[in-house]
Amino acid sequence: MFYEVQRLRQQGRSINEVSKALDLNRRTVTKYEKMTEAEFSHLKTKMECKEKLLDSYEGYVRTRLIDAPAASTAQVHDWLKEKYPDFISVSPKTVYNFVMGVRNKYQIPVESAPREFFMVEVLPYGQQAQADFGQSTLLDTLQRRKKVYFFAMSLSRVRFKYVHYSNHPFTTSLAIIAHEAAFCFFEGVPKEVVYDQDRLFLVNENLGELLLTAEFSKYVAAQGFSVHFCRKSDPQSKGKVENFVKYIKQNFLYGRVYHDLQTLQAESMGWLQRTGNGIMHSVTRKIPLMEWELEKPHLQQWIPLQMTARSEKYTVRKDHTISYKGNFYSVPQGTYKKGAMVGLSSEGQQLHIYDIEGTVLCTHQIPEGKGNSVLNTNHKRDRSLKIDQLIVQVSSRFQDSVLAKTFFERIRKDKGRYIRDHVQAIGEAIQHQDASLVSTVLCLCMKENYLSALLFKEQLLVHSRGVQQDVVEPSLAKIILLDPQSTRKAATQPAKSSLDTYEDIFKNQ
Repeated sequence: MFYEVQRLRQQGRSINEVSKALDLNRRTVTKYEKMTEAEFSHLKTKMECKEKLLDSYEGYVRTRLIDAPAASTAQVHDWLKEKYPDFISVSPKTVYNFVMGVRNKYQIPVESAPREFFMVEVLPYGQQAQADFGQSTLLDTLQRRKKVYFFAMSLSRVRFKYVHYSNHPFTTSLAIIAHEAAFCFFEGVPKEVVYDQDRLFLVNENLGELLLTAEFSKYVAAQGFSVHFCRKSDPQSKGKVENFVKYIKQNFLYGRVYHDLQTLQAESMGWLQRTGNGIMHSVTRKIPLMEWELEKPHLQQWIPLQMTARSEKYTVRKDHTISYKGNFYSVPQGTYKKGAMVGLSSEGQQLHIYDIEGTVLCTHQIPEGKGNSVLNTNHKRDRSLKIDQLIVQVSSRFQDSVLAKTFFERIRKDKGRYIRDHVQAIGEAIQHQDASLVSTVLCLCMKENYLSALLFKEQLLVHSRGVQQDVVEPSLAKIILLDPQSTRKAATQPAKSSLDTYEDIFKNQ
């Protein structure tokens, strides 16, 4: 290194360039540059002969490393303090340098006890699922960073997978909701689910004695499946779902734009259908979606979770809000019915609102103080009907329902994310309108490819005005007199000029 520094400096390289090229500190480069060859040789000899602080312990350390070559430096440090009560106080770095020096001198490499892996036997259908959590950071439409959290579960035998997303870190309640969504998707419950030792589920594990959290323990008992927790720092025990978590991050989430949680969940379901569960698995060489059909009869029956005892029931107001501790929180449109009730549970600054089946409707941030209205603008959309049902319902109001349905399907193809808004807007626009007028506008929009509720409403307005002009006689404007006693000004007519006057003017120019 000394000669390399000298050579590069003689070539005209700067100290910074030499430092980067040789990966040396600038001060070391400067020191080597100023030394003569004799000075460097003297320094090298001095360093080799320098007595180390821990040299007196070399024999003991050498013997212990030969007996236990996989011992860590921290373990050797503890052995020294145990063997020698008067062992000097040194930093762990000093011990590390000394131990590595002993290893190099006596050729004692670090040996790690390799773990042997064996492929497990194929499990019976319906026997096991594996679950895990993950998180990833996406960019939204404004290029802002958005962290999303997800819960993944995979049926071990057939590799049929499900993923559930959240904008917030999972709590025990949210994890139970994710379990319910997964079991609904699987159309059944496996006999056993494998987890990490996660604080959401497990309070303590002592030699196989499990102490579950109270809420999760009740849920496990209610759904009737057993739990298996991996040992600490042993993710390989549930490698199937570990690979699935990695698959979600690298195949689905990487490069994806975040719009909102509902859109992300819908996009994920499409990905599972065509890719996650729709293509041949690299290990089983079978398609999970087809194998799942074979596993379904072997799964335990899934009974949807009812309201938990921890949830408090509140009445839904007519304006689709609920009142909770002096504040108002919105719920999705369509939730209100006479006597409708929802369940509430709060965790920290999060307020979770559930329907009567225990499915989460929405989550709000609890504000400071009272008298606040916490509204989610997305709740104004009527989600009580599915898209296909909504299209059929609105199409039936047209004289030609088949043509109307075709029109809506073309809008869906062109503006898929906003199809519900367009169908609802057109449905509102045709109320109390003449049926033949609506049919005329529909045919025009189909012919001109006007695939928008806004354009449909504009054409409806234009044609309705045309019909009114053909039918209604124009009425004379009523003159309101400022002075009712005098009609002279009201009878005044403006002077009129003949066109001949203007023609004469143009001729004379």
